[in-house]
Amino acid sequence: MKKYYYLRFRPTANIDYRYLLAFYDLAEYNSEKKVFDTIHYQSVRVLAESLNVSANTGNRIFDNPAYADFMCVDKSTKTITLYNTFVRGQTEQFVRLTADEVKLIREVDTNLFAKYLIYVKYYCGYTNNKTAFTAQQFLTACGYSTKSNSTLDTISTYNGLLVERGFI
Repeated sequence: MKKYYYLRFRPTANIDYRYLLAFYDLAEYNSEKKVFDTIHYQSVRVLAESLNVSANTGNRIFDNPAYADFMCVDKSTKTITLYNTFVRGQTEQFVRLTADEVKLIREVDTNLFAKYLIYVKYYCGYTNNKTAFTAQQFLTACGYSTKSNSTLDTISTYNGLLVERGFI
């Protein structure tokens, strides 16, 4: 298991981070970049099986332009390159998730929780200060409705879980 997962930060990205993290687990080491960022696959069907999704879901991920900010799929060489390399001084925004945080994302198993944890990590963890934000600010930043009481209740539950696990 990887120690850290480096993800580009895009609050409004319309992707499922659970799938993206599954791709990270399949990535091979790129000795030139010194990072796990390369996936070679035989077919979409075989790759989808290793991700525990259907071939149709695999094709939807490959064809979804929203994933272009996070990875490049070269169907001719059957290679996926993850965009998880960063260099000091670049302006790209990244979030570093620990293996324990990724494990919790997989336990909760909802994309809303994955987005929330990534948002919390970016706005609170990386600024090294006590930045506060509301559930409405998170929902607005990520393109969700702020009028759904059930979603607000869910965010509250996520906060409790993150406190209970010692992440916040």
